[in-house]
Amino acid sequence: MQPKIALGNFEFLPAAVKVHGKPPVEDWAGPLQFAIWCQRASPWWIGDLLNSGDARFGEAFSQACEGHVSSEMLQRYESVARRVPPHVRNPSLSWSAHAAVARLSPDQQRLMLQRAETNGWNSEQLRKKVREMLASKSRN
Repeated sequence: MQPKIALGNFEFLPAAVKVHGKPPVEDWAGPLQFAIWCQRASPWWIGDLLNSGDARFGEAFSQACEGHVSSEMLQRYESVARRVPPHVRNPSLSWSAHAAVARLSPDQQRLMLQRAETNGWNSEQLRKKVREMLASKSRN
């Protein structure tokens, strides 16, 4: 069974959006913002569901996603969601930014995510800053 989501005249399907009728331009902003929000939030949803399902059902649960997304990507979602706790996550930054700080402690994650937001760093710039931070700690 495929999920069915409709926002006004906009029907969201697995590989398309159907627009019913001729909605005025002001009706398009909400569905577009919803689609962008889903794209940004879905790695967290997947990772949190995998971690919770694994904790509750064990190995049998991991088979629920087989064939839908590569196992490497599922493992990545699961790992980042497990290592970056919800109270540290910054919804204004990308999932990739959080992946860049995942190997740090939660306090360091929070600090680096805040710096990324304040300085406007993209995920690659943040990844570089994290590498520099880790390198300087290993020299000390």
